Amino acid sequence: MISLLTFAPVLAALLILFVPDGKPRVARLLALLGALVSLVATLVAFSRFDPAGGLQFVERHAWIPALQVEYFVGVDGVSMLVLFLAALLAPVAVLASGDREDRAKPYFCLLSLQFAGLFGAFTALNFFHWFLFWEAALVPAFFLIKLFGGRDRHKAAIAFFLFTVLGSVVMLLGFIALYLETGTFDFIALADKAAEGELVNLLGSAYPYVFLAILIGLWVKVPLFPLHLWQPAAYAEAPTAVSMLLTGVLSKMGVYAFLRIVVPLFPQALQKYSEPLLIFALVTILWGAFLALRQTDLKKILAYSSLNHVAYCMLGIFALGAGSSVLKEAPELALQGATLQMFAHGLAAAGLFYAVGILEERRGTRELDDFGGLGKVMPHFAGFFFILAFCSIGLPFLAGFAAEFLIFGGSFAHAPVITSIAVLGLLATAVFLLTVLQRVFTGPVGE
Repeated sequence: MISLLTFAPVLAALLILFVPDGKPRVARLLALLGALVSLVATLVAFSRFDPAGGLQFVERHAWIPALQVEYFVGVDGVSMLVLFLAALLAPVAVLASGDREDRAKPYFCLLSLQFAGLFGAFTALNFFHWFLFWEAALVPAFFLIKLFGGRDRHKAAIAFFLFTVLGSVVMLLGFIALYLETGTFDFIALADKAAEGELVNLLGSAYPYVFLAILIGLWVKVPLFPLHLWQPAAYAEAPTAVSMLLTGVLSKMGVYAFLRIVVPLFPQALQKYSEPLLIFALVTILWGAFLALRQTDLKKILAYSSLNHVAYCMLGIFALGAGSSVLKEAPELALQGATLQMFAHGLAAAGLFYAVGILEERRGTRELDDFGGLGKVMPHFAGFFFILAFCSIGLPFLAGFAAEFLIFGGSFAHAPVITSIAVLGLLATAVFLLTVLQRVFTGPVGE
């Protein structure tokens, strides 16, 4: 099941290579079919998934026995939800690409390979295997930005490449050190060693340095302050479909890796450094909201909004790792909140980027002041945009509200002051998103 949904887009990419250059719609159709096969396989797995069953749909085969490398995949409660998110957005991203005529073959081939990388990163349970898919999701994104992005695409692609590759190299060095001491790349085996306290003893004085190396590699991808500098330009200059994947899924890939790797493997380090980590999450929340308030480019507003919202996930994760002596259920609340926030923000942010892409395509600009009164002439579109914006704001009865409520409930028990300050980020989010709604959809209709 998992192999089918992972490699269906790879098969689609291979078939696209044989499509004649004058048949862009065939390339698009193949990419869509590959994404739909993955979605159907994911829906079947989702329908059969037992929330209380632990790791499920496991496939395990020897690959490189000398290095303890296996093809080892499976899903649990956290990975199932983000896998469903990725599978849901994949066909939408193909459809959002429109009737692309220019260089359709490389575009849809790269897009399909990115889908496969995302699916593999959410299901792999051996670091060697997982790292290959991690990079397989990043490399197509670089080329999609550089070849098909906006006016400043070259600078945005280079910044994206430098930050993410350097982060990956540092993380790889950390895992090599971990492998040399433990003799395994298996996430489950490493988590068992960490739970028994064996991992700390095996690494000895190298424990904090290995933790730091892996932390930096994931920090860049989420991203968090101050390693977020690549994000606004990449999100703004990428094609609409790629922006949807960057904000909706790729950033969640980093958050998921924290839950899969850092939380189970380094619980002692998370507890020891919980205060500075929570402060960094807080700074990212406030910094993202502050910068979003200053933007007039709709895509950049959404880019900084994404930075702000993903930091809420990290607030919950750092509180989860720290635990709580006040409320026994706090870590579980934080975990549920961070997981739901990944899904809720992934859908809402991807939808908003899609909507802004439509506005840019029809109007030729993304500047806030170039719109007005669209609610009168595009009422259904306005309703779609309003619902997604309200979910991002955290309006009650929408998923964003439930996610943020759980995150704050879990983190407040451990860090009440930091959590209280983080609530200010919600106020700023409401201000800049309501400003967008007012300026774009209300008032007199523009020319």
